[in-house]
Amino acid sequence: MSSVWRWAMASNERAVANARAAATECSRLRVERVEVQLYVERFGQSSVEATTEAAATAR
Repeated sequence: MSSVWRWAMASNERAVANARAAATECSRLRVERVEVQLYVERFGQSSVEATTEAAATAR
């Protein structure tokens, strides 16, 4: 096996590993973004509900 062929195989393996790592990181960021969005939505709803309840109770 020539050195050029070995280099090509090693280069391809590194590229695949880099792509796999990048895809994993993108997936983690996407999941984190969704979790934050859900938290903010829940917090916003509970905040609105608490404000509405406090206003109704104050009357």
